[in-house]
Amino acid sequence: MRLTPRRWRTLLLVLMVVGVLFAVRPLTSPYSPETLFRHSDKFLHVLFFGGLWVLARRAGFAASWPLALTLLAYGVFVEVAQALSPTGRSASLSDLAADALGIALAWWLTRRWSASQPKEHGG
Repeated sequence: MRLTPRRWRTLLLVLMVVGVLFAVRPLTSPYSPETLFRHSDKFLHVLFFGGLWVLARRAGFAASWPLALTLLAYGVFVEVAQALSPTGRSASLSDLAADALGIALAWWLTRRWSASQPKEHGG
């Protein structure tokens, strides 16, 4: 089954909502994903924001600075939500740096991947 851009956009939106809910939940377990290994939190930020980039591209959004800045603004929103939540979580500039790294890596990787694909020729 091939997903349409509309369905990719829906998936992107759902993932962004889940991301906020995940970010503001209390850290009650010493075995949460953020504490699996040193810097696992930053690794998860890179993966999540790279994934958001890929989903946004599949949803039909152009690879552009406005897309990158929109995703980074979402990262700012997540950090502010953490800081304002009553769960004891806090905002972090290093998390935002990891978000930016994830976006940049995904942009670079998707650009390299699309450049390596054979061009379709119309008949």
